[in-house]
Formats: sequence, structure tokens, C-alpha cells
Amino acid sequence: MTTPDDAGTPAPDDTPRYGQRAPQPPEGTVPPGGGAPVPPGAPQYGQPGQYGQPTQPGTPYGQQGQYGQPAQPGAQPGQPAPNAWGQPQYGQQGQYGQQGQQGQYGAPQYGAPVQPGYGPPAFAGMPYAPPANKPGIIPLRPLTLGEIFDGAFGAIRSNPKVMLGMSATVIAIATILGMALGALVSGIFAPQLAQLETELGSDVQVLTDMLPLLGASLVTGVVLALALPIVNGILITSVGQSVIGRKATVGEVWAQVRSKVWPLIGFSFLSNLVVYVATFLYVLLTILGFTVGVGLGIVLLLVGLAGLVAFLAWFIVRTLLIPPALVLEGQGFRSAVVRGWTLTRGAYWRTLGISLLAYIAVSVIASIVVYPFSAITTFLVTDTFGVLALTAVAQIISSVVTSVFLAGVVSLLYIDVRMRREGLDVELTAAANEHAEHGTA
Repeated sequence: MTTPDDAGTPAPDDTPRYGQRAPQPPEGTVPPGGGAPVPPGAPQYGQPGQYGQPTQPGTPYGQQGQYGQPAQPGAQPGQPAPNAWGQPQYGQQGQYGQQGQQGQYGAPQYGAPVQPGYGPPAFAGMPYAPPANKPGIIPLRPLTLGEIFDGAFGAIRSNPKVMLGMSATVIAIATILGMALGALVSGIFAPQLAQLETELGSDVQVLTDMLPLLGASLVTGVVLALALPIVNGILITSVGQSVIGRKATVGEVWAQVRSKVWPLIGFSFLSNLVVYVATFLYVLLTILGFTVGVGLGIVLLLVGLAGLVAFLAWFIVRTLLIPPALVLEGQGFRSAVVRGWTLTRGAYWRTLGISLLAYIAVSVIASIVVYPFSAITTFLVTDTFGVLALTAVAQIISSVVTSVFLAGVVSLLYIDVRMRREGLDVELTAAANEHAEHGTA
């Protein structure tokens, strides 16, 4: 032994290194400072009785001498030692992974019966997940196809005064105004039509009888093209409120949509312009192809048609979420266009499939609803005024059914994309909780 230095610390030569065993006194000697003699076979560092080693052979891990401590009183071989509250400690019964052992970390051995252990319960082999928060028409998590369709119908049930009443009012006013303007235009050109019929005889009588209806339909289509974007904004606003369980009034909806009327009309005009220009170019190229040769015309007809359909599908889907971004986020026109275009990136096929399925379904429903009016117009009504009246009613019903359901689907597609990418469900949950607190206050 070396002597301590002046500071009273032992010399570094005798200091045990980390991980090394300290020198042990010979068996039968008295340790420094007194105490009982060291018995023969006393456990030393790394021997039974230390960290992770049982004191006696055959004793399971964690029973006796764990962490250098003796077994607690009352512990039996093969039984867990009780903790300070008299409960078995975690992972102390039996061996790891053996059959019939409970409370161990991990699963039992292959083929052993499953015992209750760490982790949530399971159902049908899948971990149990708590149901998502659903304050309104949809659960606040990424949606399935069925939940989007159910939410679109739920939006109608939750606020019929806005979804049906307000939208039907706007569409009815636009339809009646369009029919009136169409009849006015037909009346202006009535003398010219009568003169044409007199000069050409009965050969053009059918054409002159159809021109008033055709003119009224064209004018009505133009007026509805201006009114439907407004209806779309109204419906999107109502759906956005129904998602958090809030029933917006007519005044609240109009206050939010009023400032977006012209941007909505402008977007509708530009998008329709793109569609018309693409269709016109297709028709023009096809005609030019037939003037050059029949073979070239047929090729341009088929290939151009496929290209036109592909372009229109791509363009419509990429611009589908611009109206919800414009209304629900309150952005300017340019920012909303960029925003809606960005949201559909990477979600093209899903958006195309859901929107196309929704359009087919609502077209079938609208056809079934409108068919009786078309049959009455064809077989029972002969005067022009009656035909115009029934046509207006059928137009109103068809426009309401189509626009209400499609607006609900598009709004929920927008919300679904944002919940998947941006965690919008967190913001919606906070808004729903705030509304619930204010509603119950």
C-alpha cells in the first residue's frame, strides 16, 4: 500500500479502474474498519449476487439478489417479489417469453396462449384505435369515399335552409330571369322569323317554332353560368360550418360569400373559356384534317378526341379545389388559384375518381327527378308558354340537385386533402370546441 498524499486522497496506483474488481481481502481476514471476517466463497464483482445475477443457481432472474440486493421477504421461488405497494413488479415472474407468464415485456412464445400484457387491446388482430372526434357531419381525420358522400348528404340535413332553400332561391331567380330574357329576345326577332317562314314556306316551320325555345335555353344557360358560382360559394360556406357542428344562418353565409362573388364569377368564366377554346381547337383541327384527306381527318378525330378528354379531365381536376380555397381561406384571386392548384398536386387520381363517381351518381339522380317533367313537356303540353314553364321547373330542380351534392363533395375533398397534408383536423377540433363552449355558455 502506498501512502496518501498531503491532500488525504489515496495514491492513484491503488485506485480501482472503472469496470475492474476492487481487491478483496483474503478469506478469513477482518476487513479494514472492523466487521465480520470474510467468509469463504463470498460473492465478488461479476459473481452471483451482483447486478443481473441470481444468488443461487436455478433461481429465476429478478427473484433473489437482484441488483446486489437480497430477495424481499415473502418472495417464493418462481413468484414475483412484491414492491412497496405489495404488488408484483413488472417483468419479475418466470422467464422471458415462457408460456403462462404475465406482465412481461414482449409476447409469449410461439404457440403459447396470449396473456394480457403491455399495450392497447386488439380487435380482429388489429390494434384498437379510439374513434375520431366528430363534432359535425364528418369525423375529423382523413376521410374515406363513403364518409365523403355521407358528409355531402349530411350537410343538406344539417342546414337545409341554406343548402336547399337559399341555393334554390338563387337558381330559381336566375332561371326565371334567363327564360324571360330569352322570350324577350325571341319576341324581338319574331317579325324576322315570320317573314322567313312566309318566304320559305312550311319547310322551316319546325325550325321557327324551335328557335324561341332554343334562344331561351341559351340565355338561361348564360345567366345560370353567372349564378352557379355564387351558389357554389354559398354551399361551400355552409359545408365548412357544418364540419365543426355549426349551423350557419342565411345572413352569416351571405356575409362571408358577398366579397367573393366577383372572384367566383371570374374563375368560372376563365375556366369555361379554357374548355371552350380547347373544344374549338379540336373541332377546327378535325375539319382541317378532313379538308386535306379523309384518313388524316379520321386520325385527328379519334386522336384529338382522346387528347381533348384527357386535357379536360386534367384541367378540371387541377382547378377543382380553387373555389373552396377562395371561399374558406379568404385569399385573393391569384393566391386562391395557386393554392387550389397546389392542393391537387399528388392527389390527382383520387380526386378524379371521387369527383367523377359523384358526378355520375348525381347525374343519374337528376335524370330520374327531371324525367316526369320532360315526359309531360313532350306528350301533353303544346303551347310555348307551358313548355317554357315546365322546362324552367325541370332546370331549377336539376341545377339544385346537381350543384348541392357536387358542392358538398368538392368541399369535403378540399378539407380531406388539408387534413391529410396539413393537420387541418387539429384546427377544426379547436374551432369545434370553441363553438361548443360558446354554444353551451
